[in-house]
Formats: sequence, C-alpha cells, structure tokens
Amino acid sequence: MKISSQIVEKNLDALRSKYSWPENRPDFKTAEWNLDGGGREIITNRILKNEIFIIVEIGVFLGSSVKKWLAVSPNVYVIAIDPWEGNWWAEYAEKNGRHELVEPFKKEDGPYLTFLSSFWEYKERVFPVRGTSPNKLYELFELGVCPNLIYFDSDKTGDDIEVAHRLFPSAILTGDDWNWGIEQGFPIRKAVRKFAKNHDYYVRSKRATWILDQNKYTLRDHIDSSIGFISNSLFLLRSKLKTQKK
Repeated sequence: MKISSQIVEKNLDALRSKYSWPENRPDFKTAEWNLDGGGREIITNRILKNEIFIIVEIGVFLGSSVKKWLAVSPNVYVIAIDPWEGNWWAEYAEKNGRHELVEPFKKEDGPYLTFLSSFWEYKERVFPVRGTSPNKLYELFELGVCPNLIYFDSDKTGDDIEVAHRLFPSAILTGDDWNWGIEQGFPIRKAVRKFAKNHDYYVRSKRATWILDQNKYTLRDHIDSSIGFISNSLFLLRSKLKTQKK
C-alpha cells in the first residue's frame, strides 16, 4: 500500500517525538557484523517496486540489514526494534572471533551504544526502539504509525506474524531464517506457511529470506522458486555434511 506524503510526515513526527537520539554520539567504536544468509534482494526489489517508506525491523543486532534497506532509497526510514541487552552478546562475539567487540559488549548498554555510534550518520532516518515484539508493535500501533513493510529476524518462531498482520493489515510481511533450525523442523517455515494458508497468501523464498504475497506466482516466480529450492537443498546438504564431519 502506498502512503501519502502527509501520512509519512505524520508518522515521522510521532516517531521522532517518541524515540529520540542522545544529544552526543556515544563514545563507542563503530562496528559492522553481517549475518546475511542471502536472498535479501527479494526485499530490496519490493522496496523499489512498492515505494516503501517506513520499515519496521524486529531483531536488528548491529544493523547490517538496516543499512541494506537504507541504501535502496533516500526516502526509506527504519524503525529498529531490539532489546540490545544480555550477557550473550559478549559470549557470542568471543565464540565467533570478534574479540574487539567483547569488552564493549560487556559494558553497561554496550550493544545499544555500539549500535547508536555505528548509525550516527543515519540518525535522521533510523529510530532505535529498545524492547521486544509484540510489545513494541502494539506501541507503534498506539502511536498511529503505518509501516509499509515489517521484517522479522528475532525469536525463530514466527509467532508475531499474526499480531503484525492484525495491527498493520496493509504492511508487507517478510523476514529471515528460512533455512534456520533443520533439527527443529524449520520453525519459521512452519509459521509462515500456516499464516499463508489461513490468510490466502503466497510464500516466496530465496535462501534465508522469505516474503508473503497476495499475488499468484508468475512463470518467472516459478523459475525463481525452483532455483531457490535447489539452492536451499544444496545449502542444507552441505550443512549436514559439515555436521557429520565434526
């Protein structure tokens, strides 16, 4: 759904009032950590095609995908939702060889302040929202915000998809982790397919990325879907072989 410029400005005014940035840049080094599992071009293409202005991302981490959405168009604004807290941040950095981030993440509000420092140049277009979904989705609804697109990359269950659709029925619903959880039976796939069946949507996926669509597949979509299926199958086979070798 295209939103008029007046509604966009009203949304932005509400967001600026509620989710302000600190006056001074946090004294933390900038950091980038790309956890892209592939396939995000199906989202960037949709942003361009549908003139997306306001995006909600749930589960931001250090914001690699946020930067991807911002790069598509100067008219894109992102509401970035994440708690940015917990001991697991430093442990995760240590485990994955990002030793330069261990100490910053151990500090009070370290992950959050690292994110703010890293996105300081984008502070006119990014609204950092500390918290979790669906609580913050309800909060945005109460503010009268009308997002064009909601991107899920958080708890791996997909439970919030129904909530998001109920609150923002015109928003495009999309997310990450399509290939996550082979041993758990791919929980995101189950949740997305269940939603699609209940609401008469179609599911498109490419590598780790999925998107829900109300339009039927074209021949091009079927070809892309077949390619995606083969790519996913090869990815899963390689992952299984690596696990067996260990």
